[in-house]
Amino acid sequence: MSRVFITHILPQHLVAKYKLSFAACNFSRNLMTGGGFDKVYSIMPLFVSGKMEAFEDPDNELVYSRLRHYGPLRKIAPLFENFTLFSKISKNDSVWYYNCTILNAFLIVLLHLFKPSVKQNVILLDYTPCDKMIDRFFLWLSNHMHGMIKLADSPLFTVKNSVCLPGVVPDDGKEYPKVQNVKKEFLISGALGDNISMLSMLLDAFSQMPELTLHITGKAPDVKKVKEYISKYKNIIYHGMVEYDEYLRILHATPFLLSTRDPRYPENQCNFPSKVIEALLHNRIIVSTIHYPQLEGIKYFEVGTDIEEFIKDIQAISRAADDDLIQYANQSSIVKERFNVRVWNEWMKKIEEYEN
Repeated sequence: MSRVFITHILPQHLVAKYKLSFAACNFSRNLMTGGGFDKVYSIMPLFVSGKMEAFEDPDNELVYSRLRHYGPLRKIAPLFENFTLFSKISKNDSVWYYNCTILNAFLIVLLHLFKPSVKQNVILLDYTPCDKMIDRFFLWLSNHMHGMIKLADSPLFTVKNSVCLPGVVPDDGKEYPKVQNVKKEFLISGALGDNISMLSMLLDAFSQMPELTLHITGKAPDVKKVKEYISKYKNIIYHGMVEYDEYLRILHATPFLLSTRDPRYPENQCNFPSKVIEALLHNRIIVSTIHYPQLEGIKYFEVGTDIEEFIKDIQAISRAADDDLIQYANQSSIVKERFNVRVWNEWMKKIEEYEN
């Protein structure tokens, strides 16, 4: 039996060029560092088209149909890429999917029908509850896998042979800068839609707290609005899209990482923000609008989502003594112990060996 990982990654230097998610690529790379997969294949999201820049990556084989070179035809490219993957997967293999989506659903069906000895498993990172038939189908497929690793314990996920692990960190022995002095500076990063970051609320809130600094990295949906704020308020700094090394520089210079997901949106109960695990690994202090049972035993601040409540909570945090705040920082060792890739490999083995 071979263990196969089917994901959506490119080498680090191409991630921004093809507009892939840094968080998604980093998650896959972290999982791959444990050497738990015999083979890794990547399929690109539908928006990636044209000729792919040549690259060498011994850890990952890109499956990329020529149909992506021809405008509208790229929409059916995943069907042909799934056929290619079907031919590469052998009977009795164990396949792990990065989510269940339009990019791999046809392959899942093909393997179920024609290679039923293949154990199909899903790592469910992102799911948005929706009334659309296609999204309900993806959830149905996910819930009919042999096994599942989920980042959140939503009642929508019904696979018994499963475990909840909110993230993965590499087992590389690296040490990360610790917070020594707690500057009153906060970072929001990644997807900046209001359902994910509540950016509009953050801009209004920090415009009323000139003594505190807000750093923003990522692509804002309304750049014009962000620029209006940064022109008026010197404590709001918009870095835009940055390379990963620059993001780490900003992260290491900023003690607080904001995770301001709107709890009213159902998708935020079905996933877990990878930025939180990454920031904990890098010893940052987490400020979250959602309580996460997955982080039991890890210290982080919980704040309100109403702007007045949020301002009150953030100001209370900023007035706390450094000795008290440091207790919420420098928790890298806990994250490494609980979520390192060795733990993931052990759980993948248990799930594969499970007999219904």
